Amino acid sequence: MEFVIRELDDSIVKDINKCDSAFVVDSKIVPRYENGQVGSTVVSVPGYVKRYEPDSLDYTSYIGNPEKTAYLAYIDGEVAGQLILRRNWNRFAWIEDIRVENKFRRRGIGKALLAQGEIWAQQKGFPGIMLETQDSNVGACRFYEKYGFVLGGFDTYLYRAATRYREEIALFWYLVFDHATPGE
Repeated sequence: MEFVIRELDDSIVKDINKCDSAFVVDSKIVPRYENGQVGSTVVSVPGYVKRYEPDSLDYTSYIGNPEKTAYLAYIDGEVAGQLILRRNWNRFAWIEDIRVENKFRRRGIGKALLAQGEIWAQQKGFPGIMLETQDSNVGACRFYEKYGFVLGGFDTYLYRAATRYREEIALFWYLVFDHATPGE
């Protein structure tokens, strides 16, 4: 099955957050900082299913906006994936959300969405792309790593006030473009 990727417009804004983002957690990433480097190991945990709840933002403000955008992937008219990104304060493109419908995973949709986001970020002159995910989303972390992202840091307090996720660690991933110059 082939898929198409479309940039967000008025005709498809209703399709944002239609993908089921559930995944099985059976391991976690344990980050560490040693000798100026961020590293990690993976440990097994008792399995459970995690699902990110969709937000209730008004995505019409993303349409035609030079500071932010979204892309939707479709297979035979059905939403197969989405990528939502914007300019971050540090000039990186920030991936607010990326997801692929469960039944369409492992078909290259996530990779194609990231590639589309990379094109957008490079056209804007950003030095790279960054995103945050949790230590419980090992599959996504491995996916980002395979794409070329590096683990740049982690935060053990980001989710402390979120009762449901209070034990999770936020992981920050970066894809730095070759042409990027610090402080540029």
